[in-house]
Amino acid sequence: MAADQTTEQTTLPSWMLAFQPMTYARDASEIDDVLKTLDRIKADNMVSFDQPFDQRAALLPVLKTMLETGRMALKTAFMANNDGAAYVGAHSILMDHMIRLIHDSVSHSKWPDARADQLPKLALLATGGYGRGELSPHSDIDLLFLTDVKPDAKHVEVIEFMLYLLWDLGLDIGHASRSVRQAIHAAKDDLTIRTALLEARHLAGDASLTEKLLNQFHQDISADTAKHFIAAKLEERDARHRRGDARRYMLEPNIKEGKGGLRDLHTLFWISRYGFEVNSVFELVNRKVLTHSEARSFSNAQRFLWTLRCHMHFRTNREDDRLSFDVQMDIAPLLGYRDRADSKGVERFMRRYFLTATTVGSLTRIFCAAIADDFKKTTRTFRDSLQWIRLPKPFMIKTGRIALEDRARFSDWQMAMIDIFRLALDNGYDIHPQTLRQITRNLNLVDDDFRLDIANNASFVAILTHKKSPERVLRLMNEVGILGKFLPDFDRIVAMMQYDMYHSYTVDEHTIFAMGILHQIETGDLRDIAPVASHAVKEIDGRDELHIALLLHDIAKGRGGDHSILGAEVARQVCPRLGLSAAATETIAWLVRNHLLMSETAFRYDLNDPATITHFVNAVQSPERLNLLLVLTVADIRAVGPNVWNGWKAALMRDLYHRAMAVLLGAEASAVAEHMAGANHEELATALARQDQWWDAKTTQHHIDMFYPNYWTSFDLESYIRHADMCRQFEQGDELVGISMTPDEARNATEIAIITADDVGLFSRIAGGVAASGANIVDARVTTRKDGLTLDVLWVQDQDKQAITEKARLNKLKTALKKAMTGQLDINSAMETRWRQTPTRIRRISAPARVLINNHISSTHSILEINGKDAPGLLYRITHVLAGLGIQIQLASVSTYGDRVVDVFYVKDSFGLKIESQNRIDTIRNTLLKVLEDSDPANQVAA
Repeated sequence: MAADQTTEQTTLPSWMLAFQPMTYARDASEIDDVLKTLDRIKADNMVSFDQPFDQRAALLPVLKTMLETGRMALKTAFMANNDGAAYVGAHSILMDHMIRLIHDSVSHSKWPDARADQLPKLALLATGGYGRGELSPHSDIDLLFLTDVKPDAKHVEVIEFMLYLLWDLGLDIGHASRSVRQAIHAAKDDLTIRTALLEARHLAGDASLTEKLLNQFHQDISADTAKHFIAAKLEERDARHRRGDARRYMLEPNIKEGKGGLRDLHTLFWISRYGFEVNSVFELVNRKVLTHSEARSFSNAQRFLWTLRCHMHFRTNREDDRLSFDVQMDIAPLLGYRDRADSKGVERFMRRYFLTATTVGSLTRIFCAAIADDFKKTTRTFRDSLQWIRLPKPFMIKTGRIALEDRARFSDWQMAMIDIFRLALDNGYDIHPQTLRQITRNLNLVDDDFRLDIANNASFVAILTHKKSPERVLRLMNEVGILGKFLPDFDRIVAMMQYDMYHSYTVDEHTIFAMGILHQIETGDLRDIAPVASHAVKEIDGRDELHIALLLHDIAKGRGGDHSILGAEVARQVCPRLGLSAAATETIAWLVRNHLLMSETAFRYDLNDPATITHFVNAVQSPERLNLLLVLTVADIRAVGPNVWNGWKAALMRDLYHRAMAVLLGAEASAVAEHMAGANHEELATALARQDQWWDAKTTQHHIDMFYPNYWTSFDLESYIRHADMCRQFEQGDELVGISMTPDEARNATEIAIITADDVGLFSRIAGGVAASGANIVDARVTTRKDGLTLDVLWVQDQDKQAITEKARLNKLKTALKKAMTGQLDINSAMETRWRQTPTRIRRISAPARVLINNHISSTHSILEINGKDAPGLLYRITHVLAGLGIQIQLASVSTYGDRVVDVFYVKDSFGLKIESQNRIDTIRNTLLKVLEDSDPANQVAA
């Protein structure tokens, strides 16, 4: 099926030639000179090649020299020209030369005097990526040894000799040995084998045997099974996407198997070969499946991905297709992407990658439309006819999708470029790929007049605020380019990388994903996960404002300032154009400006401190804004990535919401805290009385009185019960330390509660013990009792960000904690071990570091906020230094955002007072900045 690409040279443009990389390599590389060099090495060692069976020991080092010489020459050329198409083609030619040389040497030596018709019928075929002529530096080399009859002893001897020689050369060989009949039979039953034959090409041996196989394959299989093959390949692609993530904008993508990667292009190649009987994707232009520009986009996407993959293989000296953060940082400068004053080179490089993935998605839609038209032969049904009547001009239903009428043009129906997406959402239909193609071609029509058109803006707002989820349609608008064209500020965040370990998606994908989550909140689909938000959304009057604010909440990222402040200014410019009133515009701008306010308050500050609630309420000002902010915040956080939203965060958000709403409705913040504490007292007393007669009213009240008020609004009832039992056992026993561990898989964390006598540096040693055991603290609450005991509650996760549940690991953690707290553990040594185990990809991501000391939010404590790159044992180092500075930690809130951490401590000085001396504040800040810098050089400490 695959023609020999190496025999013709042409003056076609390089992007056309690149569809056949081996032909392209002849023109674009020095492969012919390389092969001449190898032939000279062969000529100097002819005895080994004439007698390979007898001279194997001498032949192998010669072959190794030839292979290393050839590969080094190709690598040198690639590093100079950065042309992946030239490399994969030249590498295939090089391997053809080596394998043919081995085959011919073995055959002539085995049967030196036999005539051609007396030789055992044996052909050698290249399959897989090698068959396509796309051999990356460390790709497998797939071979088919083909015989006329079932392979016999003569065949096996030659095949095994060749294979062992190839393996000894260090090549990764995939192989099969079959007769023509066996190969055809296997291809009928196995889709993988059928695909391999689809891209097979003759390498060496009996060419008539190869021709017989491929002719029979076409006649007996491919001619009658196109529909089945194409459907199976598309389902295989969908299953592959489901195994990963259905989004092509993952920040550490697999460039081969991921959505929008090389395997998707391979699928399109297989479909074109099988369904349209073409040898090159470019031939699809003549079949009117692709336009000239689309074929060029295909070639450029493939060429970019080949180049990227070659660099990745060379970097690790093995097959490696995961574009992790450290790989991105290494490869970006090799492709010419260097840092500028306004942007990082690696971020621009990744934007190029994501735009390439989008191109692959567009090409996939076009292919699928052509398949539907050419193979399904769907006629217009009675339902289509009725639907066509109901749709306004210039729309119709074509093969079950909304399309422009055959003679309609967007130049005559410009409003239709937005309105078609609203209709698709109204009716639940897809849009015909040919129509999407027309939209992309006519994006030049989207000018200032188009953007200012009242009807166009009304149609766009109708999409954003639709009762159905707008996620699918917005993603489609983004992929065809009209979303960014209609909203130029959005275009600036398309394919924008968020270079950290917290965000899982690009900014545009995160935003669109959030719009879908907002719809789930509105419909009640998330009532079990976000019950308060699911209720609050029904109380909102400004539904349109909520949806538009969510679309705009990250619109100003990447502009070099606070994206919340800059985004609010963008909202004030965009909203009037969209037809929003002055009041609605102000609400949207406020939401964008404050979209981080609720999460920052809930996750960082003491919600039991009335000053915290008062400060928050003063910013929110109304129940309507509180409801809007809650729902927007939940949608935003849940769209960040998997496992970011958890039960702990949900509990904090609920707590803040209820407290703030009570104050907004007229209550005093201090009274709200007292009421919540009182309710928790009653619930705990009732639960303990039912559980155990030992907990009488007097004993329970004594337990309650031992804690300060802020404890009684910090946990749920189950935790209060556990803590009460733990305190009872500690008080009745003679252990110096009491530790309980409770895995909470719903929160993806394990709660560790520790009770012991308080002393200086205790929390620091606890943090060190956790880090030494290989766990990570994700949240912490430090509570000192009135009798001098301290109850420290931590939530920890393993390295995979999951709750620790195995008994052995829990025991190991408990042992490490006890040793750390009693001074028996060398914490610094353990920290060094953890640091060495930290993956390079995480170490190399930089983050700004800052230390803030606030004396305004709390009336009783100074609030110390530390932002920076997380590192093993960072919390231990920070708290150890604070203890040395004589600072008492009353409450600690630890929030991790991927590779970054925000640690907030409510502190007092050694006299129990707030820290207000500027000299003292400067000393603390500088000391902690030094800790951040020493803990991880990637922390960017401002000079």
